[in-house]
Parts: sequence; structure tokens; C-alpha cells
Amino acid sequence: MSKQIVTREAFARSTAAELLAKRQVEFVISSESVDTYSTVFKQDGADLSRYAAGGIVLYMHDSFSGDEDNILGRGEVFKEGAELIGRVTFEPREINEKADKIFRKIENGTPFMASIGARVIKAELGDESRGEDKNIVYFRAWQLLEFSVVPVGSNPDAHKRNAETLQEIRTSLVAEIPVIADEVKPKRNVREAQLIINGNRK
Repeated sequence: MSKQIVTREAFARSTAAELLAKRQVEFVISSESVDTYSTVFKQDGADLSRYAAGGIVLYMHDSFSGDEDNILGRGEVFKEGAELIGRVTFEPREINEKADKIFRKIENGTPFMASIGARVIKAELGDESRGEDKNIVYFRAWQLLEFSVVPVGSNPDAHKRNAETLQEIRTSLVAEIPVIADEVKPKRNVREAQLIINGNRK
């Protein structure tokens, strides 16, 4: 079954001392703010069950290279008001030097971002009767698939692919064709269909 995969990126929310002592960093990985691609992830449509069953945090969405050190640690997600928070617990140096290096960089203030992969189940243009902007795409039902730590500014070619994929979504919505899993014709994996949606920039 082919489904559209999107991602959203966010800078670290908290590197408080009590978190760092446990090798933890928090990110706001989703909210209902309008991002630079004019999309909104509705929080009441988020399905977190798959991730909650055994979430891990990857480096650069890399689950396919065979490098086990790209599993940086354990992940957990929770809602806080209108925001979805992702917390990563980095593995210790003795078992994963890559995870430790990234953790130390974040601890030192080097900016990294978190990037989630989400499966879009339903998307619609805004409904003005609900006070929504008719020019904004609202993801009303979506499932969290994965959560990665990525360097700021990585993979610049992804931005062009993002615009192209969003245009496909908008075209289908204007034609009044719901963006539902069974109706999406192009088959893409997470890496090929990646949309980098920065929730911090408006």
C-alpha cells in the first residue's frame, strides 16, 4: 500500500542540565504552526501508536546502510499543549562513539535538528468555516514513523523534492481528490519522498 511520506524538522527545544545529565535532548517535532511550505500538521490527527511501541532515533534517517551506530539511542514522544515533543536518549560512548560525538556537539551548542518521518493518511485544503486558511494544506490524519537527528542544512537537494511533492498534493486537492493512502500512485520510500518541512520558520 503506497502512502505519502513527509517530514518536518525542528531545532532542539531543551538542553537543560537535568536532561543532559541523562544524555537526553528534547525537540519540538510538530505543532500546528504554518510552516514555510504552507502546511499544518493537526495534532488531534496524530497516530503515535507505532512509534510508542518501540521508537528509536536514527542519524539522517539511515535505517538501510547496515551501520548499527546510526541508531543513536532510544526515542520517546509526548504531547505538551499544542506541541509534540520528541526526546532522545543518546547511547553511551562505550557502545556508540557516533552517538556520543553528536550528543557532545549538541551539549557544546552546535546546532542540530530533529526530523520526523510521517505517513500522511488524509490531507485537505483549509476550511474557512473552521477559521482555516483555504490556501494552507492541513494534514488531518497522519502516523509518526520515525525520528532522526540531522545536521542543520543537510541534504539541500531535498528542498526541491519537497516543493515538487507538495505541488502534487496541492494539485490533487484542487481537483477534489483526497490524499488518501490507496489513491497515491507514485511509490516512494522515505528517503525518495522526503519533505523537509521546517516548523520553526514561517
